[in-house]
Amino acid sequence: MHRSVLWTVPIAVLREVQRSQATFLAAAIAYYGFVSIIPLALLGLAIAQTFGGPGLETALHGADQFLSPAAVEVIEGSLADSRGSGGASVASLLILAWSASKIFRGLDIAFSQVEGVTIEKSILARILDAAIVFFAIPVALAASALLGVVVPYFEWIPFIGVLSQLSLPGVLVVAFFPMFYRFPDVDMSFRQALPGTVLAAVGWALLAAGFSLYATYAGNFQLYGVLGAGLLLVSWLYLGGIIIMVGAVVNVVLVGGTPGDRDGATAATDSEGTEPAPDIGELAREVEGLRADLDEKTMSRSAIESELKAYVRKRQRKGKATGWGPYLVLLYGTAMTLGAFYWLQGGWAILAMIVVWLSTLGLYVQLVLFGMGIQAASVPGRLLEVLRNARS
Repeated sequence: MHRSVLWTVPIAVLREVQRSQATFLAAAIAYYGFVSIIPLALLGLAIAQTFGGPGLETALHGADQFLSPAAVEVIEGSLADSRGSGGASVASLLILAWSASKIFRGLDIAFSQVEGVTIEKSILARILDAAIVFFAIPVALAASALLGVVVPYFEWIPFIGVLSQLSLPGVLVVAFFPMFYRFPDVDMSFRQALPGTVLAAVGWALLAAGFSLYATYAGNFQLYGVLGAGLLLVSWLYLGGIIIMVGAVVNVVLVGGTPGDRDGATAATDSEGTEPAPDIGELAREVEGLRADLDEKTMSRSAIESELKAYVRKRQRKGKATGWGPYLVLLYGTAMTLGAFYWLQGGWAILAMIVVWLSTLGLYVQLVLFGMGIQAASVPGRLLEVLRNARS
């Protein structure tokens, strides 16, 4: 039984990671995290240029054990050159606020995607979640980097390396726990949020250890200087995002729910779960009422046929002489006028034009009278159709 559980949980976690597209969400989080680190670094450089002193120089010497020589050289050059630092600081604040909001939105969407539940949050809840993101991610990054810089100064303490590696997961648990507890859109207790938090903290600690190993041996195999450091940082953020997503999936699987079965669902309250079943007789009356409304709004076949026949007869009557009569008159007048100009000259031509005009007018009057006669003859038929429609 215990062995089957050990196999079932990892398989379920793997399936949910694939279903929720955790790697894609982690890539988005890594991108906005990298974009936010750049303005944060610019702000740090601006502050260091303003308030730096001997302590800053000591910190840079300590950073040699954490950063590659190329990265340290770039930082020293940036600190020495203070041109444009004011404008860069303002731009960094704007970009930092934008990217931080994107990180918060990305994490919120990612947790909703993993949980399979989407609930509209209030403005106060969103502000609280954003504050958690502003606290958790910087603290996690700072704790990972700070231990790599500070530990070498305490090498005289026995087992300081082991203690630092063991203390980092604890710090990360404190930083990550509010995010794993607040961000899910389902009710989750402290105990239920703890496994994913511990997994994410341990995973980030291992990533920090790997980054420290690279910084230690960077002098032997540097990857294109600053470009390699940037690629390594993006990879670190991407893997860190995947670990956070896997931690969220682990919490969902251990709670016992399947996110795929809860897509689009909302959290139900106890009052909704205990709502009494509706009365069958009342449902039957509602169905009968709906059926009566449909019968009133539905036309019968005979009524539709009579309407169509009346429409066709009306269009046929309008398509008779009243439709093509004016064209016949125009054709007659044109032919007679051309004949008068061709065969007659002088006063005879003028007289012929007067005759043509009078005959054309007379023909048009005859056609109009003919059309009026047809309309008058169709009046009894229309009255009969009106009576039939009234009876039906």
